[in-house]
Amino acid sequence: MKSLKEQLLQAGLRATPKPVDPNVRENVPKKKVTESIIHQEQRNYCEECQQVRPDVELYFHHNPTTEAEWICVKCADKLKIADTCRQTAQSDTSIKKMFRREHGATRPASEIKIQVSQKPKGEINGNR
Repeated sequence: MKSLKEQLLQAGLRATPKPVDPNVRENVPKKKVTESIIHQEQRNYCEECQQVRPDVELYFHHNPTTEAEWICVKCADKLKIADTCRQTAQSDTSIKKMFRREHGATRPASEIKIQVSQKPKGEINGNR
């Protein structure tokens, strides 16, 4: 005696393929992150004017009118933040040696080193 499955196959009935769920995607392996890829090498978002600018630098300042730390040159000049408060030289204009301040003297990039003892204002948030 044959099983029911064998009898149905002999009669000509075939199993239908299992329908694919349209919301399920195939598993694509992700590319391995290597050491040669550097994430967030440069910051270019000004927290004061909320624009992407090529001249954004980190400032540790005591200006009570703003809480922003990553500020472009235009906003730093407008807020009269001295260049001695600048902690980085990571922007495109600084790398190309085109970084110029209108308010006060501009420090050369070779003099700027991040001072570990100073901490930024407010909570530390990696999404800023």
